Amino acid sequence: MDAPNNSAQLFDSVVGSLKDINPWVTAGITLTLIIWAIFRARSAHFLFDRIWRLIGGGNINHSTLKQDWSDIRDVEGFRFRTGINFPSMEVLLTTLEWAKKHNINIGDLSFSRGWMRERPWIFGTPWMKTITFFAGTALIPLFILLAGSAYFLANDSVLLTIKSSKVSFWTNGSTATDFILERSVPEFSVTLQNCNKLSNPGLTSDDIKVICKTLDTDNAEKIKKNMVEQRLIAAYFMVLLTFILVVILRAVAQAQMANRLRITPPPTANSSDSHTALPSDKQASLAPTLQEEQEVVTPPNAVTPHNS
Repeated sequence: MDAPNNSAQLFDSVVGSLKDINPWVTAGITLTLIIWAIFRARSAHFLFDRIWRLIGGGNINHSTLKQDWSDIRDVEGFRFRTGINFPSMEVLLTTLEWAKKHNINIGDLSFSRGWMRERPWIFGTPWMKTITFFAGTALIPLFILLAGSAYFLANDSVLLTIKSSKVSFWTNGSTATDFILERSVPEFSVTLQNCNKLSNPGLTSDDIKVICKTLDTDNAEKIKKNMVEQRLIAAYFMVLLTFILVVILRAVAQAQMANRLRITPPPTANSSDSHTALPSDKQASLAPTLQEEQEVVTPPNAVTPHNS
């Protein structure tokens, strides 16, 4: 009865600790998302607008200001959704028209944004040979480490190292074998029944005693615990190495995409000027003025006197 009670108390303690930590984790995730959104949108106007409405601030009533504020929010939204730094509504509309004209997917444009310069249709020149060389050089040891991590994760034995002699060996609690990278230790495989008879020129008597202890049933739980730790560490390294692999492959793909987009002709002056026209209300207000300028009174022709 004592063991189940202890387990129940431990489980209750763990659950209680998670409940205490949960609000802080939620607050931390929320704060991280807000900071990330500000950096991605390159503006905090959306946050200020929320705060303004929260404290009772009213809407914008002036038609021109309302339109200008709507443009700002639209530009922020496209910045956040695409990650592209559109400096103004004019640049945004010109970019969309340019992409549509040349059949460029906005997703491809966003994917290669790291190579963009002062405008979304201007790209730097990727050094593809250098990038490919360094990526290939990095992938070789990366795949080797991935294969090693996968081997440790799938292995049914745990790799242990004797502190005194620094000799490493495999054991699963019932069988102990040599570690292939231990060149000074000849191959061996022993169980608890024949462990005391082990004779290996690469192992001292103390080493053999330690190896035999790992095969004792009294140490079976410790071996299982070490095996779980080994798999957790291997899984951690596999996730980390996979992330690095994705980053490298993504960087190469981004450079290739930018190299393809940089040869696309830039927007023409007419396409960029088409978005600089004044709104209809402003054009209407200027119409009488233009009409007045056109109604210029022509002075009468001077009469030239004729000599009779």
